[in-house]
Amino acid sequence: MTHMKNGSEHILEQAALAHEEGRLADAEKAYLAILSKEPDSGSVLNALGTVFLDQGQPDKARKYFRKAANLKPSSLSACYNLGRLKQMEGDDKGAIKIYRTIVKQEPRFGLAWNNMGVAYREIGEPEEAISCFRRAVAFAPDMAEAWNNLGVAQDEFQMTENASKSYQKAIEIQPDYTSAHLNLGLSLHKLKRFKEAEEHYNKALAIKPDDETAQFMLQSLGTSTIPDAAPAEHVRRIFDQCAGTFEKILVNDLAYKTPELLFNLAKPHLKQDLTVLDLGCGTGLGSKFYRPYAKSLIGVDVSPKMLQKASEKKIYDDLIVFDILQDWSFSQPFDLIYSSDVFVYFGNLDPIIRSASSYLVRGGILAFSVERLEDDSTGYQLFPSGRYAHSLPYIKDCLKHHGLAPIEETDAVIRKQSGDEVRGLLIVAEKG
Repeated sequence: MTHMKNGSEHILEQAALAHEEGRLADAEKAYLAILSKEPDSGSVLNALGTVFLDQGQPDKARKYFRKAANLKPSSLSACYNLGRLKQMEGDDKGAIKIYRTIVKQEPRFGLAWNNMGVAYREIGEPEEAISCFRRAVAFAPDMAEAWNNLGVAQDEFQMTENASKSYQKAIEIQPDYTSAHLNLGLSLHKLKRFKEAEEHYNKALAIKPDDETAQFMLQSLGTSTIPDAAPAEHVRRIFDQCAGTFEKILVNDLAYKTPELLFNLAKPHLKQDLTVLDLGCGTGLGSKFYRPYAKSLIGVDVSPKMLQKASEKKIYDDLIVFDILQDWSFSQPFDLIYSSDVFVYFGNLDPIIRSASSYLVRGGILAFSVERLEDDSTGYQLFPSGRYAHSLPYIKDCLKHHGLAPIEETDAVIRKQSGDEVRGLLIVAEKG
């Protein structure tokens, strides 16, 4: 019996080494050999499940995780991996249920608290998320990812000072943590500590030279030429990250009303049975206003996670992942194209207005918002917020150039930033 045990231990060591070195077929073979002798070994069942997961075979992985999770006593590592699988499949509520069971048995399981926090963020419960991340760093103080996640959650609650300390902690643990350097740069940026922000953007770029967000935020500080637009990847990252909590924080905490204000301005010019394009639809905050007028309502956005949230409203006829600067190829022209708080990510509006005009029917309407640039001598400017502001003469020139004429325009507060009101312009234009 001792000889058998030692034999199994030797095979287990070989299996673990093969797994570590990425020799997954060898690891699988060795773990199966052990299970033929010890079918109820929770740690081996769990290890084999992770091999299948690494091989991209989630269904096989689930089978072994479940077997290990159903043992008495249960393998908590296998339960944790079942939770991860649920998250990978987008079943965040199912994952939370599993993690809750784990922390009931083992309250100090830091990884489970961290993943549960991520799942709560995805379903739009930021208070629960921050509570989980706080427990994760309490029970796993050396887990850089949990500190970074805590920082992101604190940032959402405008706890910018605390967030910057959390990112700093993540960097102390893992000095080459690109995401933490970038997030710390963004936090310091918000605190107007621009010189320090610049340092961390540069550190992020030293580790990951093609990081478009770090590059763009440096440009917003005036370190080099102003680009024509924010990179699509940067905008996608912002909105994918905040999709779960977007409406709760923007509408409830920041009193965001731009979609409604824009609709009220466009409303006198709307008829029934319109073909409508929601350009940069996000979670679909404007859709409920336009739906009663729409025969067909299409929403497009660069962020897949925002579209996922928009689809839950069941208001749109179609939702498409879409970069506004790409060539447009819709199957029909539109009677109305509207866009709230989207043009702020583009300096040069000419290509967008050209595309919109080419897809509007004669007499069609384009309604949009911009941040207002008071200096009429220049067309647009990139601010340290990472958003562009535009002057009214510039917008009127762009519209005129593409056969559009303004029929409504008004000043408005388009959002709040760090407690301050941001002035904007709402424009409704008609294709002549």
